[in-house]
Amino acid sequence: MSKHPLDHDHGASGSKMAKFAEIERGQQPAQATKDLQKRERAKGDAKLKAYTKIEKSGSAE
Repeated sequence: MSKHPLDHDHGASGSKMAKFAEIERGQQPAQATKDLQKRERAKGDAKLKAYTKIEKSGSAE
């Protein structure tokens, strides 16, 4: 029984893999995104209080 056509080595797989890796590296998060993820989160519950107020009164004011 012969191999499936996709299982045959067509000789271009190395260049395809290099192109794939290049595209994947280009889609990595930017350095600014990585820096924001590492930064310590703000302390406090100001947003929670604001959202709770909106939920109770139906208005932000």
